[in-house]
Amino acid sequence: MNRKHKKLREIILFSIIINVILIIVTPLFNVNIGNFSDEISEVVYIASLFVLMAILFSFYSREVDKYKKQQEELEERLRETFKYIGSINLQLEEMKKVFSTVNKYPESKKDIQALFVHTAERILGIINADWVSLKIIDVKSGNNLHEYFVSRGNKKVDRVKIENKALLNGECSFGECSIVKSNQENFNIKAYCVLPIATKDANQEFLINSIVNQLEMLFIIFNSLYYKKN
Repeated sequence: MNRKHKKLREIILFSIIINVILIIVTPLFNVNIGNFSDEISEVVYIASLFVLMAILFSFYSREVDKYKKQQEELEERLRETFKYIGSINLQLEEMKKVFSTVNKYPESKKDIQALFVHTAERILGIINADWVSLKIIDVKSGNNLHEYFVSRGNKKVDRVKIENKALLNGECSFGECSIVKSNQENFNIKAYCVLPIATKDANQEFLINSIVNQLEMLFIIFNSLYYKKN
């Protein structure tokens, strides 16, 4: 209980105690109110003290309820804060999994496919979507350079047609979806992540965006190594 509520409680309780004492000692004194007799004056006086005490009790109860409500709201905010911190920690763990497990640059088509599989799994670990589609698109021609589509748990889902022209314009060609693209604007390629649901918050979008940026960078490195090798 904070200092304000504690002080108020003390004042109210003190006032109630004084009221009780006054009620107890009333018969020891002569109470005269207006033209009423002593007995009626005493009854009116005691009744007034009881009414005052009831008002003080009522006020005290309201203050206690208000304090409890404030405490409940504070506890709820704390729970939400801990929940938020927990979700951030989980997302950071997913980020670690993405970046720490890529210990070599992809040099073959098998390597780049494994990278796309790994990236898709990590994205599905961050957001609860039924499927994810990853695309590397040639910005000038609009053609796919690489594409990977996977459903959660490899469950059978109807594969939607994702048009590259719509993606390049930041639009969904099949209804509602989330599009997360790489940030770089000075390359001729662009990496995209397409999800059938909206990202829940800015943290999820930031993590997926970081993953997509890394995917694009590794694909550029793969192209450089692969064509140089061949």
